[in-house]
Amino acid sequence: MISLYVIFTALTTTALGKGSIECNFSERSGAQQCFGAVGQLLIFHLPNATNTEVKLTKDDKYLILKIVKNQTVTLHEEYANQFERFTNGTIKLGKAMKRDSGDYLLEEFGSNGVSLKKVKVHLEIQAPVLKPAVSQMCLSQEEMNISCSSEGDGVEFILTLDGHSLIQSRGHSHSPSNWTANMQSVAGNKTELRVSNVTMSLQGQLTGLLRCIVWNNVSRDETVIHLQSCKDFVSSSVMLAVVAGAVTLLLLVALCLCKMHNKPRPTTVINEGNSEDEVVYTEVRVIKNTRKTRSNSHLNAR
Repeated sequence: MISLYVIFTALTTTALGKGSIECNFSERSGAQQCFGAVGQLLIFHLPNATNTEVKLTKDDKYLILKIVKNQTVTLHEEYANQFERFTNGTIKLGKAMKRDSGDYLLEEFGSNGVSLKKVKVHLEIQAPVLKPAVSQMCLSQEEMNISCSSEGDGVEFILTLDGHSLIQSRGHSHSPSNWTANMQSVAGNKTELRVSNVTMSLQGQLTGLLRCIVWNNVSRDETVIHLQSCKDFVSSSVMLAVVAGAVTLLLLVALCLCKMHNKPRPTTVINEGNSEDEVVYTEVRVIKNTRKTRSNSHLNAR
């Protein structure tokens, strides 16, 4: 089986969400949802009544804020350094973090203690999606796998080929049966990194523009690549193998020639006592100091 793998990744990433997260507790009773990105400014709009008491709690156990007759009397210590309140009932709670996610309950009471309003808001702070990485792997000339992965919270996927839908992960509706989706969490030093991935099989001869769109409730991004036929990949791999083999052979030949060129030449010494010649390999050294040699020879002659 021929297996070729090509991956395309983008070097740029989506910046953290800018702007603000605004959750409204002042207009209607009932349950609501509010979404925001990590790092955005968290803003709550509360009722602006002068003769009422307002309590804001989180997850049914943490008292975040208490206002009596339009005066702040209780404030949770986590927000003390970044809390800011305006005369129209708007409060700023600083930059949003993952721990701000939860269920918030606002209760408003009249001067006689009678309950006037209850508003529940589910707040979810998400890490924005990063630009997706798209890969193509040829299993043979007839079959390939394509994959798209991204980091972030609650990542959803859409894969299209030349505008025709291949995968839509939300609710797994109208999606083919030959695809898989998985998500894993990787623990870091301070945060938890969530990586989501979708993979599906396609015919090996398909070509065109493959687009992977990723998004969640606070961000969106996409990557587009040109899907190539696995026949082209196989041909390219064979050509590369041939070129690599030729280069290796040339290097071996050059190495052999180099060794032959540097091999010491034999000197022949004739042994008069034997009828056969004996070849002795010796090393010849040339002494450059000829004057000294001549002087010594002259002295020996005397």
